[in-house]
Formats: sequence, structure tokens, C-alpha cells
Amino acid sequence: MEDTKNRTIADTFNAKLKTPWVWLIILITLGLTALFYFSQKPGVIVYSRYIKSLSDYQLMDMELMRSMSAVRCGYAGDSMKVLSQSMSLRELAVSFAREMDEFSSRGVVAPPPYSVHEFERRVLSKVAGVRRYLSVRQAWFGTYDKVYADVAFLPDNVSYPLLVTLDSARFGFPVTFPQGLDVPDSLALRVKALLDENVEHALAWNRLDNHETVLAGEDLIQYFQQESMNEITLKAKIPLVFYFLTLILLLSTFFFIFRSKN
Repeated sequence: MEDTKNRTIADTFNAKLKTPWVWLIILITLGLTALFYFSQKPGVIVYSRYIKSLSDYQLMDMELMRSMSAVRCGYAGDSMKVLSQSMSLRELAVSFAREMDEFSSRGVVAPPPYSVHEFERRVLSKVAGVRRYLSVRQAWFGTYDKVYADVAFLPDNVSYPLLVTLDSARFGFPVTFPQGLDVPDSLALRVKALLDENVEHALAWNRLDNHETVLAGEDLIQYFQQESMNEITLKAKIPLVFYFLTLILLLSTFFFIFRSKN
């Protein structure tokens, strides 16, 4: 008796599974489940986090260049601040690049590898340039103070134009040795060497202060903003699809029950 009852239930279940309406209900249920899962993915939150990180990078880059401007003019007494700021930039760029590589390997939407690696390369290049500039500029000011003191002892008609030139060099402007001045040869050679080195520093400064890394970061920010807007637009349509499938599921269930009773 029990076996017959179980067989009857199994036969009824198999018969129902062969009904197209049952499969329609199952498919709609799976579709609703998939929609719910997709709506819970924190894509916008992730994009916002990276937008904030890159915006923080731009602010850190500006702070670093302000500190470097002080170094350029000889006003920064503590180089540890510049080194700390440059290290923070380096860590942020390397960490960002590693996370984007991990996203790409997992098939998650991420910026093009070229733009990520170019951003990392520019940041690392800038950090290395900052450290080199910091070292040579500080050494330059050590020589500058001695030369400036020696020039101050020259007659006024000679020392004044030289001191003006040295003051311009102190602020990083590429200046040359004034012509027609009666300066002792040994001191003239020292001043010329100091000014020539300052010209090299000016070229190095222009390579640092060119906003390349900021522009590279801005490209990545625009990418994440666009992806965030796309996902917001897509998720805004999910409730409409959800309501539509729910309505179809409800109607299909009623129709299936009605046919079963008949």
C-alpha cells in the first residue's frame, strides 16, 4: 500500500515536470534569484572607493610638490617630510596596480592594463626623480652658501649683479654668469659651475612638475566614474525587471493551478 502511494506521488511529480508551465515557473524563479544576487553586488561601492583613493593621490601629489617647492628654494630644513610623502605616493600606486592586476585575473571589470601600468610607471619615475632632486639640491645649497658669502666680499659694483643672479638661481630660475664683471678667476669658475648645475636642476624640476601623474590618475578616475554610472543605470532597471518577472510568475502559478484542477 505504501509503495503504491509513493509510486503514485512520483508519477504525479514526473508528470508535472513534463508540463511546460512548471518549467516556466522554475525558470522565472531562477531569474528572480539571479536578479537579486546581481543587485547585491557592491560594484558602485568598490568604484567609489577607488575614485576616492585616486583623488587622495592627486591631493598627496599636490602636497608633495608644495614641499618640493620649498626644497627648490632652500626653505625646507627637514627632508624626511618629502621622503615620507614620496613613499606614500609609491605605496598607493603599487597597491592600486596590484589590485587591478588581481581584478583582471579574476575576470572582474577593471581599467585597461596599459593605463594602470602607465600610471604606476609614471608615479615610480616621479618618486625616483624627487629623491634624486632632493639629494642634489640640498648639496647645491651647501655650495651656494659658501659661494654667496665669498661674492659678498667683492666690491659693490661687482657683487651686486652677481648676488642678484645668485638669488635668482636660489629660486630655481636658469640663469647664466653676467658678462663684463671683474671677478677673480677661481671665484668666477665656482660661480659658473654653481649656475650650470642650477640649470640642470631647472630641467629636472620641469620633468617633475609636469602633472603627468595627475593626468594619468585623472584618466583612471574618469574610467571608474563611467563604470559607476553604467552600473547605477543598469541597477535602476532591475526593479522594473523584477516586478515584471514577479507578475509573470504569479500569473503562471495561477494558470498552472487552474489547469491542474481542471
